[in-house]
Amino acid sequence: MPEQRKIPPDWEIKIKWNVKLFRGINRKRSRFLDIFYKYFFRLGKSYTLPLFLPAFFIYGKWEAIIHLTVSLSITGVVMPAIKYTFRHQRPSKLLDDVYLLEPVGFKSFPSADAAYAFTLFSVMLFYGSWWIILLMFIYAVLIGYGRVYMGAHFPLDVMVGSFIGFSAGICGYFLLAPVESVLLDIFSNFQH
Repeated sequence: MPEQRKIPPDWEIKIKWNVKLFRGINRKRSRFLDIFYKYFFRLGKSYTLPLFLPAFFIYGKWEAIIHLTVSLSITGVVMPAIKYTFRHQRPSKLLDDVYLLEPVGFKSFPSADAAYAFTLFSVMLFYGSWWIILLMFIYAVLIGYGRVYMGAHFPLDVMVGSFIGFSAGICGYFLLAPVESVLLDIFSNFQH
């Protein structure tokens, strides 16, 4: 028996502003941005975490690392759950004339890269100086914009991913005390 879908895989193209904004960003080509995003987009992948960890340790020591771990764990659970629920197709599967600058797979909604970048940004809000916070904000916005520019995501994907990432960083802060308490209990049990 074929699978019954409650949410159609093309629901985002029915949102006119979403498609119009996608086309406006994706069709406005720039040689500079093509070259820039050919490399920069990789900074939105979770495998780049080791590049960011020193900054979090410098600004917030172990508390920032634990906060980041908790927040990224939230993002890491919420994002696949939503992606598998909605299973939305990529823009290149639904629209003609999409400038696609990277191979894409998996599902489109929401953007995991935007969620990752905004999780990093929102956690840094609690520890960084104004200039590192500004730098992390610019980084997160560039990652989000790049997902649409590169043809990998609709704007709504990026907005929702950014919101999830930002929220995960805030939630991680409120979960920090209980997690630190559990870790201290575990650590003290190893010492005895």
